[in-house]
Amino acid sequence: MEKGTLEGKRFEDGFKGKQTRVRRILNGDSIFGKSNENSVADDTAIERKVLDTVDGKPIVIETDRIQVKERIGLAGGISFVMGAIIGSGIFISPKGALQNSGSIGLCLLIWALCGILSMILGLVYAELGVMLPKSGGDYTIIKTGIGRVPAFLVSWTKCIVSPGGSTVQALVFADYVCAPIFGKCGAPNSIRKSIAAAELLILAITNTISVRLVSSMQGLFTVLKVMVLVIIIVGGFVSLFEGKTENFNDAFQGSTNDVTSISLAIYSCMWAYSGYTNLNEIAEELIQPKKNIPRAIVLSMTFITMIYMCTNVSYFTILSKSEFLTVSAVAYSWGEKILGTAAIIIPIGVMCSVHGNANGGFFTEIRVRFAAARAGHLPEVLSFLHHKSRIPLASLFLNTLFSLIFLIPGDVGELINLVSFVGFLVESLTFIAYFRIRYQRRKVKRNEGEFRIPLFIPVIALAICAFMLISPFVSNPRIEFLYGVGFILSGLVLYIPFVHLGWSIPGTNLLTMLAQLLWDICPTILEE
Repeated sequence: MEKGTLEGKRFEDGFKGKQTRVRRILNGDSIFGKSNENSVADDTAIERKVLDTVDGKPIVIETDRIQVKERIGLAGGISFVMGAIIGSGIFISPKGALQNSGSIGLCLLIWALCGILSMILGLVYAELGVMLPKSGGDYTIIKTGIGRVPAFLVSWTKCIVSPGGSTVQALVFADYVCAPIFGKCGAPNSIRKSIAAAELLILAITNTISVRLVSSMQGLFTVLKVMVLVIIIVGGFVSLFEGKTENFNDAFQGSTNDVTSISLAIYSCMWAYSGYTNLNEIAEELIQPKKNIPRAIVLSMTFITMIYMCTNVSYFTILSKSEFLTVSAVAYSWGEKILGTAAIIIPIGVMCSVHGNANGGFFTEIRVRFAAARAGHLPEVLSFLHHKSRIPLASLFLNTLFSLIFLIPGDVGELINLVSFVGFLVESLTFIAYFRIRYQRRKVKRNEGEFRIPLFIPVIALAICAFMLISPFVSNPRIEFLYGVGFILSGLVLYIPFVHLGWSIPGTNLLTMLAQLLWDICPTILEE
């Protein structure tokens, strides 16, 4: 290389948020003056790489990279996890947990056990957030740790199955709309599904209008769901302290010992705990992560487990086992007995809570498809953004369509089982990717104070997921689990022709053009 050809060259990389300068280093100094890392801002770091040599002297490329600032304390981490987890699940899951466990005592034990399991799984995700601070969640982790084929299977399966979660939320919303109107008679299924369909369309329209509107609504819904839980817990414990304990006599009578039934009860409870993976999204921004990540996970999951246990104890104090299993809106039935005519505040609060959670679910689900489409794992049109709002409207349309299709069976329990089964499969692949990423980084020097978990914790986490994937098939396997396996295997059939070989279905370009004209969407920068 000719001397001086690279000296003084500067360039900006706007997409990667970095500024680079090539300099010639002579005895520790550069032609721009002495290199002084002490003058670098706290939130930047200098990365040096030898590009070439001139007359035996190295030419080094210096990159000033922006770092995420550590600004979230322990209290912030705890509130983040609790806000992500506590939602509509506590109003959905109790009936399925009791139905499958067979007794009040075993049901409460499973709720406590699931809190511990969520704590273990959350710790693994927290370290992954430190090791691999990239957006995209499980998809990005699996793609980095295992490869493109498993990542495609994840994106394909979640593309089909994840909307089932929004359908569950919409059906529960419909149940609480109908509860004050139809009472114990129950609403006709056609009316219930029509209300759920209207809720899904409202969610789609809300997410179409504005991202700010979606985020601004979440605060109000959070306040309302906390208010409802406080009313339920206080009301139930007042009755409990007054001596209403007859429902807890012979609490373990009727307990099941069937492995499949126990696993189904765990599926129901884990639905309410979903969100324990979220701390990895802000792991880099926590102050003293080595101390605060495990504290945030342990403390937040302990608080949540206590809240869920207290809520269930309150339910069981007021409602007998038979009453519990015959109603579709458990919280409203509880309110009728305790609050009388004021019970209407319970379904209103639950509806707002469910709507808020479903709103957030819609927001994240469409962006998973967006990320997968940018990587070439789904049709490119799903990565196109509206030219003004920057919302992936094609992904939003597909998510809404699949959610409406899942209304056809309309069984909340089956949908929870299907979505949870796929979720445990994805987490299994994520934990396998964790082991490979950790092995690949075994010689990488870790920063002082960087969070790291003992190896036995991810081993336990992987064993938990393996049990949850195998146990439903031990006795009397449900059809929804077979559907889940079928969706996954169908992804293998599609990967080779449409991703590996790059085939396209005739007419795809025409449909893409029509979608662009209809929704005013534009291509985005694709991942290499």
